[in-house]
Amino acid sequence: MTQSEQKGRSILTNVLIVIIGQVGCLTLVVILVSVLLGLWLDGVFGTKPVITLALLFAGIPVSVLVMLGVARKTLARLKENVEKESQTS
Repeated sequence: MTQSEQKGRSILTNVLIVIIGQVGCLTLVVILVSVLLGLWLDGVFGTKPVITLALLFAGIPVSVLVMLGVARKTLARLKENVEKESQTS
């Protein structure tokens, strides 16, 4: 394997680690916000688990959309950096 191929794999590995970390943190934030907001609204309206469960189920597609957005943005940045590097070489 050439040195440029090793560098490319190293960059790809780092990008994947960053994407997985960002997606994991953002998913956790979506879940926590859903639970806390749901519990608070259930306390206000006296509908114990209904709003919390509804917000948790609504958080699933929100989490997926956030994951896709983060992945697309990160990959676009990577592509831009690779194009800049190829132009300077």
